[in-house]
Amino acid sequence: MKRVLLVRHGESEANAGEIWQGATSSPLTAQGRHQAGLAAGRLSNRRFDLVESSDLERSLHTAEIAGFRPRALTGWREGDIGVWEGRPGEWVEAHYGHDLARLNEDYDLRMGETGESPRQVSERGWKALTALVGRLEDGQTGLVFTHGGLIELVLWRLLGLPIGRRRLGFLSNTSFCELAFDGEDAAILRYNDAAHLGSESFWAGHARAGGGTVVDLIRHGVTQANLERRAQGRVDGDLHPEGWEQARRLASWIGKTDEVFASPLRRAATTAEVAFGRPPVLVDELMEMSFGEWEGELWEELEASGRLGGYPGDGQDIRRGGSGETWKEVQDRVTGFVSGLPVTYAGRRVAAASHGGAIKAYSTAVLGLGYGKARLLGPLDNTSVTQVAIAPDGHPMLTTYNITHHLEGSDG
Repeated sequence: MKRVLLVRHGESEANAGEIWQGATSSPLTAQGRHQAGLAAGRLSNRRFDLVESSDLERSLHTAEIAGFRPRALTGWREGDIGVWEGRPGEWVEAHYGHDLARLNEDYDLRMGETGESPRQVSERGWKALTALVGRLEDGQTGLVFTHGGLIELVLWRLLGLPIGRRRLGFLSNTSFCELAFDGEDAAILRYNDAAHLGSESFWAGHARAGGGTVVDLIRHGVTQANLERRAQGRVDGDLHPEGWEQARRLASWIGKTDEVFASPLRRAATTAEVAFGRPPVLVDELMEMSFGEWEGELWEELEASGRLGGYPGDGQDIRRGGSGETWKEVQDRVTGFVSGLPVTYAGRRVAAASHGGAIKAYSTAVLGLGYGKARLLGPLDNTSVTQVAIAPDGHPMLTTYNITHHLEGSDG
């Protein structure tokens, strides 16, 4: 397997001034330099075999502050936005509001009349990405300093997202997006990880300030069944000692929320209570997928005996273990609960401790993806945080995915 970590540059003067910037340069602000320094502390704990960057000043300076001397390539540049370049956001809205709305439907529309189309940016970025992956050996990791728009459009291409509205939240400055490549298969391991800047992503905070609701979906701490690689759906049990430590680490980083919910299964409820210091409100809809007759069995033995059939490689959304749930049923169950939260928690932040399968199923539902594309999101780590922002009109965006900043440096 090969990995690539895509890093958005620090805040630029154009970002701070709400000026549209694409393929032209803008230096970092003092805040942007500070952000890059915070990112440097996390990047220094990892080994990178190849390092590349956009050739624009804001990306190169971010890389320099982070302690790297990357290979600069034009393929990693932000999109050319034509006559929008250097214009205040209000001016672009006033003069090109119709085109901005059309971009959600028409990925072949040139930005700013003479610039690139979103599809052209995505194809250019994908070409740069696959070229980098081709230069990596198996087991190696690449690092790229680039731009928010380009990263988002590369991920749009990878996921094959439906058009019509945004489903991924805007990237924070100096956020990380980590991808894994295994032969022809690719997956997003982490999205918009700017945990070094705080526990609430920039876009989630922006959405909440506008009356939206932010939901932190937390996978429980590790259990003995996890360590043994057993099918653990509705089988109840408490945390392994390592899981307790993960939950305590989460408590030191997660910050405050207005309410705490949890699956009634002990591994999730305990994680919530340790992380937030109070008993959660138990919600059946947050339970893990039922694995039916597979419950409690070792995955290795289920596969060796042929009881899994073609699962999961064939991409078919079967009823797990004969009498368990389908992916679509889990999507609908979790969506039903989360979509009702804005009624009571408008402008607020809540936490929901749940399970890897349930959270990933809901994440794919937000992205408009069925089970056949679930492999495009990587597995969730224990006590990871996935953040969703729900707009006042009820539309959710996946603002982060699988954040485990609190576990960095942990032996476990």
